[in-house]
Amino acid sequence: MASPTTDAVLLRQLLGESLKDLFGTVDDVMLDALLDRIDWIEAASGTIIVNEGEQTDDLYCVISGRLRAYSGTGEQRRFLSEMGRGETIGEVAFFTRAARSATVIAVRDTLLVRMTRRNLEDILQCFPRMLMNMARLIADRLTRSNSRHRVLRRPVNICMWPITGLPEGTSLDTLSCRLAQEVPANETAIILTSSKAATLIDLPEAQAQSVEYGRRLTRALDELEARHAQVIYLPDADLDSEWSRRCARMADRLLLLADASQSPELSTSELRYLTGESRITNAEQTLLLLHDEAVANPSGTALWLDLRPRASHLHIRPKRREDFGRLARTLSERAVGLVFGDGGARCFAQLGAYKAMQEAGIEVDYVGGSSFGAVMAALIALDRPADELIAHASEAFSVSPTGDITLLPMLSLIKGGNLRDVFSLLFDGLTGPDADLADTWKTFYCIAGNYSQARETVLTRGHLVRSLRASSAAPGLLPPVPMNGELMVDGATFNGFPVDVMMKLGAGSIYGVALARDLSPKCTVEELPGGWKLLGDKLTGRRQEFHLPSLMQLMLNSATLYSGSRLAQSRDLCDNFVEVSLRGVGLLDWHKRAYAIDAGYKRMCEHLQTAAPGAA
Repeated sequence: MASPTTDAVLLRQLLGESLKDLFGTVDDVMLDALLDRIDWIEAASGTIIVNEGEQTDDLYCVISGRLRAYSGTGEQRRFLSEMGRGETIGEVAFFTRAARSATVIAVRDTLLVRMTRRNLEDILQCFPRMLMNMARLIADRLTRSNSRHRVLRRPVNICMWPITGLPEGTSLDTLSCRLAQEVPANETAIILTSSKAATLIDLPEAQAQSVEYGRRLTRALDELEARHAQVIYLPDADLDSEWSRRCARMADRLLLLADASQSPELSTSELRYLTGESRITNAEQTLLLLHDEAVANPSGTALWLDLRPRASHLHIRPKRREDFGRLARTLSERAVGLVFGDGGARCFAQLGAYKAMQEAGIEVDYVGGSSFGAVMAALIALDRPADELIAHASEAFSVSPTGDITLLPMLSLIKGGNLRDVFSLLFDGLTGPDADLADTWKTFYCIAGNYSQARETVLTRGHLVRSLRASSAAPGLLPPVPMNGELMVDGATFNGFPVDVMMKLGAGSIYGVALARDLSPKCTVEELPGGWKLLGDKLTGRRQEFHLPSLMQLMLNSATLYSGSRLAQSRDLCDNFVEVSLRGVGLLDWHKRAYAIDAGYKRMCEHLQTAAPGAA
């Protein structure tokens, strides 16, 4: 469509700012040439900009809004990347003339400019230095795409959309103000209501439903988006109003506000505007479950999520600033993730490391782990003081979880009853016996090995204790755990240090705590001796001739060899990596938990004292 005739100065300014990455500095002469050779595209949420496989080489640049790129179709469709203000589509196709490598869809109402290949060639002939900048941009993007670190795309426009009545003493105004207060000091946030938006438009109220009014409002909102790190949209009490629908269409992220004590059924507004073919926005949805301060731990989260499969979730206690800080960090891609590796009884060191982080004032938002590291991570996800968690875990593990050796080892050397009892004692008193993985204050995940399908499984839903048993079921040592018709074993068989999963969650900063492996000395014999000779060698103590792992060590370590080979790669993904050495503490030395906790605490303190400024 032709360039809009209104607000030409603003559009010119937005165009110049948006094309800086592609062309470098854009002066007035260049802008005049560009304005004669572009088309303005207003794309509603859900509009397909380009299709995978198309043989077109038009160039698009995002002026405002958000796009998302996918490859494949149907069940094979895979998310690739997200594009916001100033990013472009088609610069690679311009050079290669290759077909489109992805389908790109508008996530929300989006303003773009389009330039045909012929017009772009004309511009580059007039301003050849632009060509060098385009080549540099493509090189930078290829470098980033090959990097192990994900490029984050923080949402700018946030819409708070109530789907139930709000708890007593809570309102959209108070919630939005608390969220805005958590924006970093060097950034600005603005809260927009329909009345505030009306003051931006220099037209009589009688023209509020006109096309001209809508275009002027869109331009004004685009300008606000360009000037602020976060724009918080508050719909009217009437969610069917034009302004309310605009709030949803303008959103990069929809916050679905719900009183956790009410029914989880889909609300009328969700059915009408946010689900199915009739939905008016493709923005990401985050369910905010609001809890009374007296609630010790969330419950029933799965019922809400079953009805909203597209939504992530967070638990919020409106009176706690810490919870709003977590929400703000999550929205701005500044969330802090903490990942724990496997290690049996040695994983108690991770509780000590967390205590040091808590004393240093480091707020953790996401927690994940594998095997017994997942057990310690689940405790931290309950958002209790570290000393309380340490005391509770120490009491629960006063009974060895691996002490019930079976006399008939058909599936495992250990029956697994003690482990089930210890885990139930550990969590039931804190969460209740029916807690789900989603019933934690902090976002939590754990890893299990799917024996039935020979693959890694990331668990974010399901019975908490059963899932942790599955994640800790070392093959041969503990029996596998049936889940949904399949057998699950220790997560460390595939991924004992799941930092890659934390990256996909969107954590902006990742702390990883792994436990140094005690490797056996180099073998000095040509053939292994028999059992009696090994027993005699063992009884000689320090005068041992053969330094070989025990049967239990060999079985446990062999099951995690592949996972251990990935440690270096996982370590590179951490912003802060801490490895705790625990010589003399075996995988089943539960009685040495106090020593392990102290070692983890001291090692993390040492790391935080020596970390570069800002790293911690």
